[in-house]
Amino acid sequence: MKLHQLDLNLLLALDALMTQGSVTRAAESLYISQPAMSHALGRLRSAFGDPLLVRTPQGMVPTPRAQHLHSGVRQALRLLEQQLSDEEQFDPASSQRRFVLCTTDYVECVLVPPLIARLKDLAPGVSIEIRILRDRLPEAELASGEIDLVLGFDEYMQVPGYLGKETWLTEPLAGLVRQGLAVDEVIGREQLIGMSHVFHSPLGTSEASLDRWLEGQGLSRRISVNSQSYMSAAAIVCQTDHLLVLPSKVADLLASHWPLRRLTLPEDVPGYHLNCVWHPAQGQHPALCWLRALMKGLVAPEREEGARA
Repeated sequence: MKLHQLDLNLLLALDALMTQGSVTRAAESLYISQPAMSHALGRLRSAFGDPLLVRTPQGMVPTPRAQHLHSGVRQALRLLEQQLSDEEQFDPASSQRRFVLCTTDYVECVLVPPLIARLKDLAPGVSIEIRILRDRLPEAELASGEIDLVLGFDEYMQVPGYLGKETWLTEPLAGLVRQGLAVDEVIGREQLIGMSHVFHSPLGTSEASLDRWLEGQGLSRRISVNSQSYMSAAAIVCQTDHLLVLPSKVADLLASHWPLRRLTLPEDVPGYHLNCVWHPAQGQHPALCWLRALMKGLVAPEREEGARA
């Protein structure tokens, strides 16, 4: 007999009949009527070409064929019940899992260091692999599980609607110039468009939200250098009279280690929106749910504390 030829519900009936030794009790155990159980027994007898259970003054007695079938059927049903009832678990403390994040150097600079520090305490066996996000969203790799999460800003990513997406952070922009350069602490539109810019473009794009904001006002800036690295952009600004516009957290980080001065931009300059993207086929895995919650708390701890309160 081929498995596809058999109504698998009949295996439940066989297990109940063999366990209860009575059509009536077997029907009660499966919450069906006695006629329905009798019909199921008839279908089982027809399918296997064997009476399976024979009525005697002592009750229903199984045939050798029924006894042989029941040992395997019962084992298979118990295994299936266990698989259906046990949710997949993830124990960070004992896990040896490697998570793959596809992201920009913003996340490498701002989020990955505190993440590694937290993993040392919570999940010492867990490791992180970083892949740099390019100009193509890795949809196939997300679907297969080769990449767990993609993190990036709206201006670099066009996210298809079927993917899971959550905005973790809206970050204001700031400016950086070399120390000693005669520029106001709060830079106005005139200085913003009057200075030469180093444009940080991790994906090689030629436009940012700042440029679209300026374009809406009939303005544009002068970009002299296009750099795909915060480090190289900072090195250029340290030795020239250029302005570098970037997310404020990275600006603070660079200004604390390089001879750079942080500037405040006009209040109506739009910020960046840091998004986390995952594939719905993988996104509900307990390990990914745990990692997303941990990283989101590191990005926006005030929001997480407010939610818990």
